[in-house]
Amino acid sequence: MLTLMAAAFLTGCAEDEPAVDKGRAPTPAQPQRSSGESERLALHKIASGYVRPTWVGSAPGDDALYVAEQTGRFIRRAGSHDQVVIDLSGETKVGGEQGLIGVAFAPDFARSGRLVLHHSDRDGDTRIIEVRVRDHRADPASARVLLTEDQPEENHNGGGLAFGPDGRLYVGLGDGGGAFDPGNRAQDETSRLGKMLAADIEGRGEPVWETVALGLRNPWRFSFDPALGELWIGDVGQDNIEEVNRIYPEPDEPPKNLGWPAREGATVLDENRLVAGGDLIGPAAEYTHDEGGCSVVGGVVYRGTRIPALRERYIYGDFCSGALWTLRPRPASQVDQVEREAAQAPQLTHIGTDANGELVLATGSGELYRAVAAK
Repeated sequence: MLTLMAAAFLTGCAEDEPAVDKGRAPTPAQPQRSSGESERLALHKIASGYVRPTWVGSAPGDDALYVAEQTGRFIRRAGSHDQVVIDLSGETKVGGEQGLIGVAFAPDFARSGRLVLHHSDRDGDTRIIEVRVRDHRADPASARVLLTEDQPEENHNGGGLAFGPDGRLYVGLGDGGGAFDPGNRAQDETSRLGKMLAADIEGRGEPVWETVALGLRNPWRFSFDPALGELWIGDVGQDNIEEVNRIYPEPDEPPKNLGWPAREGATVLDENRLVAGGDLIGPAAEYTHDEGGCSVVGGVVYRGTRIPALRERYIYGDFCSGALWTLRPRPASQVDQVEREAAQAPQLTHIGTDANGELVLATGSGELYRAVAAK
């Protein structure tokens, strides 16, 4: 994503589209941009003092909030009481975009206690582990390594984790860093970098990872809309364009190709770098740095009840400006009514939901916010 915290994280389509003919790719549909302003929600601060939080959300079967700090601590917050679930600070390299950067609870967490964490190991490489939680504490001895990946640079490590409607664990990895993906890793089908990966983690040992999407620069945050099974990805841009992608994973089909580094958003940079196969999918929405920021933070489709005006809209934001946008999903992977909200969350790092499906947000300055209906 951007250069995480310590003052800056760094600045940084229809399903019937034809398959990519390498070197002669079709032009994706043009993405939507903001068409106005709105005031559907307001933000109420509910906590502060966390150390560069990167994630906030809830666990199945638990009314508490959980918070991940970049430095390696994962915390359960019940009311105003904090309890450390697991502390990976001794095993985690912190700096730039490295640290504890992703969290996912297994759908059966209330029974199994399975928790998945994405952090940078002491060498700065990707390490994703599963641990077992009992009585709100994780057993370090239960750790099972699900994925490791060498990272060439300190940035573009990705970060997102989520369980999909198919029960598989999804992992977003960036292109490994360096301007304009110098190794063309996002289009290299033999590399895991610049990819959205998925695996069944029910068995023992390291899972078999499948590429679901390629051509990603840095999918810092993504989420599933469980009602429709769609995957929404905020992919951080290079110099000018931040994009939101909307795809429907199809296990029996080739990976979707989101175009990086041949394209930034829908803008063609160098078509000759589009060397991988798969359906070329353009972003559903995008914005330029002149329009409001430098690093997109993908959010969620809101399906709570306390903000009726936001119902079934997708909300996302930007780390640098704190701007928030919402849009309305439409059939055939289209969107409309892209509008910038009046509320802002400077240094936004994550948009999650509580146990009731209501929006909670984390910022790099250490605050947690709850979204409420604007008055």
